[in-house]
Amino acid sequence: MSRLEELESKVASGDPGARFLLAKSLLSGSEGALDPARAAELLLVSCNEGNADASELIAALEAMGAGRLQSWARALHYLVLAAEQGSQSARSQLLLLANDNDGSVGNASDWNVLGQAIDVDRLTSAPERRSLCEDPRIRVLDGFATPAECRWLIARARGRLGPAMVFNRVTGDFARDAGRSNSAIELSTVEMDVVTEIVRSRIGKATNLPVPVFEPPHILHYSVGQEFKPHFDFLDPANQAYAGLLDEFGQRIATFLIYLNDDYEGGETEFPTIGLSHKGRAGDALLFANVDRSNQPDAKTLHAGRAPTSGEKWIFSQWIRDRAPGVLPPGKGA
Repeated sequence: MSRLEELESKVASGDPGARFLLAKSLLSGSEGALDPARAAELLLVSCNEGNADASELIAALEAMGAGRLQSWARALHYLVLAAEQGSQSARSQLLLLANDNDGSVGNASDWNVLGQAIDVDRLTSAPERRSLCEDPRIRVLDGFATPAECRWLIARARGRLGPAMVFNRVTGDFARDAGRSNSAIELSTVEMDVVTEIVRSRIGKATNLPVPVFEPPHILHYSVGQEFKPHFDFLDPANQAYAGLLDEFGQRIATFLIYLNDDYEGGETEFPTIGLSHKGRAGDALLFANVDRSNQPDAKTLHAGRAPTSGEKWIFSQWIRDRAPGVLPPGKGA
């Protein structure tokens, strides 16, 4: 019996824990079956049974607009419900979003009042961009993320990191590469939360691009000596190994990085072709286009994540495509 069949059997017998696990599996496709609609139905049942983790996950799905129209009102409703059901994570998110504090639970008792105090418009507004370079286009956004958000994102990743991957130039699959020695975690749909989606929505405002064209975000970690050697973020359309990726997901037109800490030496983001090196303060963001103004891959965007010489470096990385997954580019329709 497969893991999926085992979960299905337990759900049929009324096991509430198995219902939540099955929902997560069907949402992520981790057991070989992807069924977001049924996953949502199972999550709602779990939510109504008082499962705080299910309520918190529904809140994230509502914030993302995953399989539904995006709604901050519903996202906050379910986040409040998760807090009332006992989720410490949901309580920390509400405190962080309402108070811009460090996300500690404190003495709050009325989670609904706290949820109503959250100003989503303010939280998703972005600071002005300033130019570091026009060719290629590189911009800085000072103070993009709050200290509390930076700490939250680091905490989401700490203890869950694995080797950072790249697209293999021969197979097109994700694989380890000798040019990249740092670690990372990809935040998949089932690992998302409302705070992270607030940050991504702010990126959408900063770039004037919709969140559905964003890849799943990554949180990157560099220990002393770890680096990502000079590379491109765009996918070379001349490489046939990338043809399927480009057809299904589109080109990576932009990269958005948030510096989550600054208590390290070295670790600059370097653009060797144009002689530019940048290191942001904690909360600052770096945005650069991977394509030129005619939307062709720009070789001048060659860049590297240099190794810290002391301390550790944390980065939130958001790649942005030119269309949402599965949307055909102009001229390739039926």
